[in-house]
Amino acid sequence: MSYVVLGCRLLIAVVFAVAAGAKLSSRSGFAEFAASVRDLRLLPRPLATPVAVAVVAAEGAVVAAMAVAPAAGFVLAAALLTAVTAAAVAAMRHGRRVPCRCFGASGRPLGPRHVARNAVLLAAAAAGFAGLATAGASAVRPAGAVLAALAGLVAGAVVVRLDDVIDLYAQA
Repeated sequence: MSYVVLGCRLLIAVVFAVAAGAKLSSRSGFAEFAASVRDLRLLPRPLATPVAVAVVAAEGAVVAAMAVAPAAGFVLAAALLTAVTAAAVAAMRHGRRVPCRCFGASGRPLGPRHVARNAVLLAAAAAGFAGLATAGASAVRPAGAVLAALAGLVAGAVVVRLDDVIDLYAQA
């Protein structure tokens, strides 16, 4: 396994674990997420909650797949990221200011930064998948593996808190 694959696996796993966990941590967390799906107004109102359930289930499946079947995890992550990015772009094009509930109770509306964040995550999923296809039986050095794992974990934490980081520097 290459260092790039390991870093991308952990990045994607952290992001999707936090996303699913935030939505499932409380009844209100999931209710707010389902309401944001409804407020996008991209599908019939009765489908909002089932779609919200499907999104959270898919997020959990990405995390599980990263542990046992990374190729499937990268593909599922890319598909889910593509779908939620398309929904965000469609909502923005229609002038809908729906809060991003990706990682919990953020009040910040979906915007270009969320699309850019998802594009970076899509690139990480593609890089990880490509790395699986090209990874040979080369030796993995423990120090390199630790560094790749830390890079993936830190990158995941930055992605999860990106709105806060941007807001912090925007106020300076």
